[in-house]
Amino acid sequence: MDVPVRYKKFGNQEYAYKIWNEKNLKTGKWIQHSKYLGVVIDKENAIYEKVSESKQETKRTRLIERCILDYGDCYFVSEFLKNDTILPVLKSVFGKYSDTLLSLVLYKLHGGSAMRHAEVWYEGNAANIIFPNADMNTQSISDFLLVIGSEKLQQSFFIAYLKSICENKLSLIIDSTGLPNQVHMPITDWGYHNGGIEKETRLILAVEKETKMPLYYRYVAGNIGDVSTLVTTISELKKFGVIPSLSIVDAGYYSESNINALYGGDVSFITRVPSGRVIYKSLIHDYTANIQNKANAVVYGKRGLFIHKQPIDLFGHPAYAYIVCDPARRGNEISKKILSLESENDDFKVDNCGMMILVANIEIETNEVIPLYYTRQMAEQLFGISKDDLKILPIRTHSEARFRGLMMLSFISLVIYLKLKASLEPRVTVEQLLSLMRNLKCKVFSDKSFIVSEVTKNQRLSFEAAKILVPINSGI
Repeated sequence: MDVPVRYKKFGNQEYAYKIWNEKNLKTGKWIQHSKYLGVVIDKENAIYEKVSESKQETKRTRLIERCILDYGDCYFVSEFLKNDTILPVLKSVFGKYSDTLLSLVLYKLHGGSAMRHAEVWYEGNAANIIFPNADMNTQSISDFLLVIGSEKLQQSFFIAYLKSICENKLSLIIDSTGLPNQVHMPITDWGYHNGGIEKETRLILAVEKETKMPLYYRYVAGNIGDVSTLVTTISELKKFGVIPSLSIVDAGYYSESNINALYGGDVSFITRVPSGRVIYKSLIHDYTANIQNKANAVVYGKRGLFIHKQPIDLFGHPAYAYIVCDPARRGNEISKKILSLESENDDFKVDNCGMMILVANIEIETNEVIPLYYTRQMAEQLFGISKDDLKILPIRTHSEARFRGLMMLSFISLVIYLKLKASLEPRVTVEQLLSLMRNLKCKVFSDKSFIVSEVTKNQRLSFEAAKILVPINSGI
């Protein structure tokens, strides 16, 4: 069998390896193997030199050990990105700033928040070898955020990014979340969401339904409601060549102007009707009493629901309403109302208990409508990752220009996090992988060469699963 040779360059020297796949007869799985051939002397004639351990040790004794760095995490991510479409986009758009960008992305993947600590992390990580042109000084990072926050650069990024990952027509999930902050910027204002009032900026995210990848983001002041932002968000996506074929949006976007715009743009949609709307009250009044019958019974996971489909007029357009009754939730909510009664004069309206109304301009099978609508939870999950894992909060900058750069850095970090997550799970989470690989150290010598420590079994298995070659050393 003709085994291919792969070459890796570390420092000033190039190394040769044989790579082949072998099937495990017990498990039936293919496993990648590698064999170190040595330092490349003559690539054309396949001449390699395997430096003996004694020779290596002799050379090491003449060198001064400078430091020991965390190595495996940065190496894993950098090698992973070499096989992904996002890396050419980042290098072409951000050019000389790409090393700083990738270093900060790795810092955020590790849960780094305050940028003033990034330089200390960088000095203790092999990122300073793998991304040597990064400038992680606090003032330099501040200037870097100004650069990547420029409107022109961000437009260039989205044009290249969207072109690399998607076709023109997509199913979109659009949602928003509040970014509470006390900074003094025009985009921070008092907003009312989830029953509370606080100063915030609203972050709007468009997610592709099938790939679950974030496509685009924008932000508005906290006092601008969701109902005002949907049309602008879709219009901006269209300028980048993305034409939504289906939009799944939350109740906050339900308005006559948005519905008319979706019809006018020939966009299919599904959304929830807020309980305060006249159409909600009318449909609840007409159908709640008789909805619990066999014809409306639907199984959703381990839950039994009743869903009635009804053609309606929606702001002058033909549409379908899906009246949903969750009997278990309805019973619990009615029970709570009964237990909370204190006098005969207390309001006792139970029509809304356990009820939800969805509307769409397309006809959907009743057993598919709930799974389709709840895919919008993808956006909520991505907001959770951004806030909890990538530490998008708290917001510390008082400059809107730097805030734009911070949002761009957070968006790119989210994209790379999700790409890693998709390739690793369910075997291991991103957090587990980075912690595992961080324990793979390298010893750096005075001539800038380095020796990688021995790889553990779990580290080796993770490298093999990702088809990433582990270097033995560099420059020695």
